[in-house]
Amino acid sequence: MKLVEIKIEELTGESFKPYGEIIDVPHTKPDFSNDELDLWCGIDEVKVDKGASQFCWLNVKSQRPFLCKNLECHINTSEAMMPVLGQSVVVVALPDNNSISSNLPNTKSIKAFFVDGSKGFNFKPRVWHWLPYPLSTKASFILLFKKGTPEEDLQIVNLNEEFDLSVKLVL
Repeated sequence: MKLVEIKIEELTGESFKPYGEIIDVPHTKPDFSNDELDLWCGIDEVKVDKGASQFCWLNVKSQRPFLCKNLECHINTSEAMMPVLGQSVVVVALPDNNSISSNLPNTKSIKAFFVDGSKGFNFKPRVWHWLPYPLSTKASFILLFKKGTPEEDLQIVNLNEEFDLSVKLVL
């Protein structure tokens, strides 16, 4: 089996752009502001083909080895993740538009990003990703995606079986 080392990168708007959008405090004038609050509306959208979106709570329960063996994707929805507890690492990959089925990740595009807990991100539809890797004992996220996504729009690929590959994340 081939082992590829991926250096963990800083999560910035530019570095994450091929995979989706960063959800952070905008550097623009708020839509509404007073002595008690600043509010920015429409800072990003969850893309769904039809139907409703839902919020989910995700607890990643334990630290685990920095070895990624699987990736998942959603064809019909983006997926937003907002960290609420802990720091972690998230692994992403672009779809392989040259594959016959077009439903596999492009293994050359795999990247890992450090999530410091101060901003979230929104994966584009068809972007491959995996469960975040906590840097402490656990990490928690609020997820937002199309209702029914885990049951109806979840594809998982085992990198070992499909590509004879494992990805080691390097700090």
